[in-house]
Amino acid sequence: MSYHWSLYLCVFLALWAMLTGGVFKAFSEFVMRGLAQAEPVSGIAAMQGINRTVLRTEFVFAILALGAITPGFALYAYFALDGTAAVLIVAAAAVYLPSALFMTVLGNVPMNNRLDRVDPASAEAAEYWAHYVSRWTALNHFRMLGCIVTGTLYALAALELGAATGRVG
Repeated sequence: MSYHWSLYLCVFLALWAMLTGGVFKAFSEFVMRGLAQAEPVSGIAAMQGINRTVLRTEFVFAILALGAITPGFALYAYFALDGTAAVLIVAAAAVYLPSALFMTVLGNVPMNNRLDRVDPASAEAAEYWAHYVSRWTALNHFRMLGCIVTGTLYALAALELGAATGRVG
């Protein structure tokens, strides 16, 4: 059986997951820290603008599409591939779905929606902002780590498939 397309898909998904994780890392490392240092009214208004803007970018597509591709590829790998590569591909989906996709949909997005509904100048908003920054960033760290682990698993699967095809080794 030819594993060539699976090898290339693993490389592509590894890069895709790592790039997505890089965006999450940037937010965790300096964007949220910078916004937290601003006055609450300014930080809130800036984050509201970021959250509205991100909805019209390829980044949201990247998160959702990776969430659609990974389980399908995992099912294929489970039934059609042998050995370590199959295990790594299934593990990649098992990591990505809860850590990045579900965390985004069930954690960060609801927080973003609540932040969007507040008046940045209100006392309620300032109180929520303190909670938002710490909780949102913690959830974002989890998404970042999930993407990095997912990308690593796909890269390792690519190496395994490469060895099986004689392309690496």
